[in-house]
Amino acid sequence: MFIEVLFFSIILGYILKGNLKNLENTDIKSLYLIFVAFFIEFAIVMLIQKGILTRGTLTFVLDLVMYSLLAVFAYTNRKNTFLMLMSIGFLLNAIPIFLNGGAMPVSLRAVKAAGISENVTREGLYRLIDSNTIFWFLGDIIPLTFLRNFAISIGDILAAIGLSLFIITGMKKNKKNIDKA
Repeated sequence: MFIEVLFFSIILGYILKGNLKNLENTDIKSLYLIFVAFFIEFAIVMLIQKGILTRGTLTFVLDLVMYSLLAVFAYTNRKNTFLMLMSIGFLLNAIPIFLNGGAMPVSLRAVKAAGISENVTREGLYRLIDSNTIFWFLGDIIPLTFLRNFAISIGDILAAIGLSLFIITGMKKNKKNIDKA
């Protein structure tokens, strides 16, 4: 979902007369932490999908490392409103993941509505919502069928809005505007 948000934000930034080069003028610190965190998540999901890894202690620890990196990124960029909004979205995702054994709770209704395989545990760090699920309402409960099929969470939406606003406003910042401020 975030790749689509990234592309749409860049397109909207250009429509609003921004320039991708202007993102160089944004004050973002420790950007590499985001890339390392998402690489960890990507690797975990790929290993689970290939049957090399199953959800357990190792994936829980790797998730903890990933979310710790995101927390450090959030702290170092705490003065940027849009990055903080994105970070709050990540936090809202972390809550149900860690309270439910390291797996994001997913609604069966959302999975069916989005046309995704009902065997979500083979797709990555997911588990179907049941009566024992803690903070289920922060899980992936919203079906999204635009461009690709997803089940998304409130945290995903906040993170996507924060990312989008950061990119769009960053594309509008040019060196002249910053020097005047």
